Amino acid sequence: MSAIPESSPPEFACPGNYVASQPSSLRCAKCGRPLDVKDARYTPTGYVCPYYVKARVATFYNAGFVHYLVVGALCFVLGLLIGVLMRLVVVPIPFFSLWITLILAPLLGGGVAELIRRVMRAMGDVRGQHTWLVSAVLLSIGGLLVMVPELSLVLLLARPPSFSLLIALGGVLLAAIALAARLREFSR
Repeated sequence: MSAIPESSPPEFACPGNYVASQPSSLRCAKCGRPLDVKDARYTPTGYVCPYYVKARVATFYNAGFVHYLVVGALCFVLGLLIGVLMRLVVVPIPFFSLWITLILAPLLGGGVAELIRRVMRAMGDVRGQHTWLVSAVLLSIGGLLVMVPELSLVLLLARPPSFSLLIALGGVLLAAIALAARLREFSR
């Protein structure tokens, strides 16, 4: 019987310094390093190490600091506008304010997500891995900044917040959640 010749490891240098914690016969299909079963990532061409997956995912995103800065500034300004709008939507009847906010806030968040997607496409079809997070955080900060005077009075006077303030706060956060969900959907 002839022995099966050992194949040489593929010509790929995985970034990082992954080392299996125990001896293993499972090998990375790209770099040939031993793999722990818990760390192996299944692909159509075989199992690969986590560093290879991380390096491949990073090639799909090309946004730089300037792109995140533009998106953040845009979201902050639009968050200010959404905060003002949420305070204006509140009518004397809280039940109607709640329903208007539940309908309007996700629509506003989705509209901001579409605007961000178009701006990033105009900047050269740029994709950022954490655009959704930067956008949602800065939209929330901008929207909550509008309500700081009323929130500070609530804290200084140690009284419970008004129902209309709670509805407006919920509207801003609901818009930020809708924005994050839409942007994550676009980045897939």
